[in-house]
Amino acid sequence: MNKKQQFYLWIIIAIASLVLVIVSLVLGINNHDILMEWIAIIALLFALVIFILSSYFAISNFIKSRELVKKSFSSYIDEIITNNNFGIIVYDNNDERITWASTFIKNRFDRNVIGLSLKDFFVKYYNKSKEFPRLNTFNISHNNFEYEVKVWSLKNIISIKDITNEVSIVREFKDQKVVLGEIEIDNYQLYQSILSEEQLFNINKSIVDNFEKYVKNPEYNFIYRQYTNGKFVIVCNEKTLDLLEKESFTNFLTFKNFSEIGVSERISVSVGFAKGWPSLDMKIEQAKKALLQSKNRGGDQVTIFSNISTPVYYGSSSEILPDNSRTNIKLISNKLEQKLKSKNIKNVIIYGHKFADLDAIGSAYGIYKLAKNFGKDAYICNTTFDSTALKVIKKHNLKDEGVFIKPTEANSLTNSSTIVILVDNSVLNRTDNPSAIVNAKIDNIFIFDHHRVGPSVDFCLRENRYIDPNASSASEIVSEIIMFTQENNAIDALTAQLLLNGIYLDTAQFTKSITPRAFSAASYLESLGAKGTISNEILKIDEKTYKIVSELLENIQEVKPGYYLAYKDIEVSNDIISIASNEILKISGRVASFVVAKQENTNLYKLSARGINTNVQIICEDVGGGGHFGTAAAVTDEPLDVFIDNIIQAIVGGKTNESDIN
Repeated sequence: MNKKQQFYLWIIIAIASLVLVIVSLVLGINNHDILMEWIAIIALLFALVIFILSSYFAISNFIKSRELVKKSFSSYIDEIITNNNFGIIVYDNNDERITWASTFIKNRFDRNVIGLSLKDFFVKYYNKSKEFPRLNTFNISHNNFEYEVKVWSLKNIISIKDITNEVSIVREFKDQKVVLGEIEIDNYQLYQSILSEEQLFNINKSIVDNFEKYVKNPEYNFIYRQYTNGKFVIVCNEKTLDLLEKESFTNFLTFKNFSEIGVSERISVSVGFAKGWPSLDMKIEQAKKALLQSKNRGGDQVTIFSNISTPVYYGSSSEILPDNSRTNIKLISNKLEQKLKSKNIKNVIIYGHKFADLDAIGSAYGIYKLAKNFGKDAYICNTTFDSTALKVIKKHNLKDEGVFIKPTEANSLTNSSTIVILVDNSVLNRTDNPSAIVNAKIDNIFIFDHHRVGPSVDFCLRENRYIDPNASSASEIVSEIIMFTQENNAIDALTAQLLLNGIYLDTAQFTKSITPRAFSAASYLESLGAKGTISNEILKIDEKTYKIVSELLENIQEVKPGYYLAYKDIEVSNDIISIASNEILKISGRVASFVVAKQENTNLYKLSARGINTNVQIICEDVGGGGHFGTAAAVTDEPLDVFIDNIIQAIVGGKTNESDIN
């Protein structure tokens, strides 16, 4: 007899007992015989007992059958979700302790999970925090499995799903995505003019041998082709690029000792990679731009462009041999001259950087005079200056002559007939007018700079920008532009002097960043009436400045061997911060200096960094600034203690990854 039949039998017995009770009651009432009354009472009691027992067994069997069904269903559901790599946790909302967990959770994580707090459970598997993560969705890893966790707070339920396969597929897809790269030997044209064919062959062979190591290594998926002298194209995948990034491209950029193959100079390469773009033609275009970015930043480094992240930079452990070829400066000079000759151009507006120094003022004034020679209305839009530059401006009454205008006036003048030129800077936000190019035609925008490029300069056409990190100064670049201008290039002694002042400032009076072209430009300017003695005199500091510099350097500290930091929460001029930074390096054994103080009339702190054969640019970039190899700076609105902590971290970190964090 099955359980269903048993249930019906107990129901029948219960009903029969109930009928017997009713009959007994009727007989007892209608019949006054004592014997019959006792028989009725006994029958009634017996019937009640049978009714109660039969009802109990009927209900008990029914409940057991329901529990069995429920248990079987729960077990079935648990088995299904476990087989589908899915688990559930139920927790008490009051104390956040686990009250129930599915078999999947117990098998994969902990069989004694009941009673654990959510914090104790997840702290083992969620590496980002020591607390239970207050997130709706997050991922965890355990025993080589990847899981997706979803928290249903209103229902006190947490679901955990095994997503190992999905993660593996996505990772494999990403790893196998194509990456394109462009490589160029720095200054190869220069080497062609100074090295023998055998030496050039040895250089190429050394670089090819280095690439062959990656081609033959099964860990890397890497091929290359040399498509012209000194230039290579690379095809690899993102997994290979990740492996190269893990070693910061150290081995990739390290070649044989060239002295062993008859080359005295250190040979370096500039590299550009592009990843993420869907089409190959877009990737190769971006790889070329990344290569150009590496070259604009001084060479000897790797730039990685991606469509989903900011550019990343690696390398740059030394300054490359400067190229003394003037081909490019002649081209840009000719382009500017043709623009100035055009009848469509009515005015020219020149921008130096904020808190303009002698180099920014000198180069801006040189372009100003050149534009005036072509009959154009020319202006310099700068409203902030360091103390030395302001002293020179006042001395020559440049503000009274209408040379300088404010940003509002510059914006009203800027239109399709305006040439906009940035000197000693390539970032719009570092000028006194971030809206400088809003109404200008892109073909009428020029950049003349000697700092390594940080943010993208795509707002200016490639043929309209001359950015040479090997130039001593922007004043040197502008001097050469004037030299190579065919017509109307005569400048007066004042213009020549202002340009020479800029060269003297940025070469620290010809003690750093010196190239034959810097000497040539200085010689040219002196032939026009400029005097080095005047520049020297301008750069001398007075007793008041000397005391401020001494105060800035009171708490100088060595952050790591050779790296010195000084700071003071006082307002000083930009040039004084730079002077203090240079002062630190006058002592033997010091390779890098960092000085921080508050800029005058602002809530901003300025970092000035200097290096001797040391890349201080990457340190300044880590705190939101930039510059070039041995001279860099940064400005922040952070509290001084936070800024100093960030600088120390950047110095101590000593990263070869030059990522621009901003």
